[in-house]
Amino acid sequence: MTPEERKKFLEEHRLCIVGHARSSGPPALSPVYYVMDGDDLLISTTRSRAKAKAVRRNPEVSVCVLGEQMPFPYLNVYGKGRIEDDGVVEVMMRVGERMSGQPVPESARPMVEKRAADEGRVVLRMTPVGYVP
Repeated sequence: MTPEERKKFLEEHRLCIVGHARSSGPPALSPVYYVMDGDDLLISTTRSRAKAKAVRRNPEVSVCVLGEQMPFPYLNVYGKGRIEDDGVVEVMMRVGERMSGQPVPESARPMVEKRAADEGRVVLRMTPVGYVP
């Protein structure tokens, strides 16, 4: 897959499985929606979730981006993750749009801001360093 094909694939899809090291035992996997920021994948999660805790311990993250239509194409992305407190509401709004296929109305922003604060939301930013089709 060329770099252009990879970028297009990542922009056209919305669902991925995040893999990260647990403190003990086998790696953990979580299905989530994501959005792109340049080459980075952005995932909304909470500060208390295993994903956020794991990335703080060890920034190495794997993501398997899934196509939702037959023949279910996928792209494995390997990279470095980091947890960010900035841009949480914007990422939640963008993820909501990707999930529903509809823009999240600006009138919903106060509810999204409250949810972000109440749930302790953060952004998991994953910067790719390698790909395997």
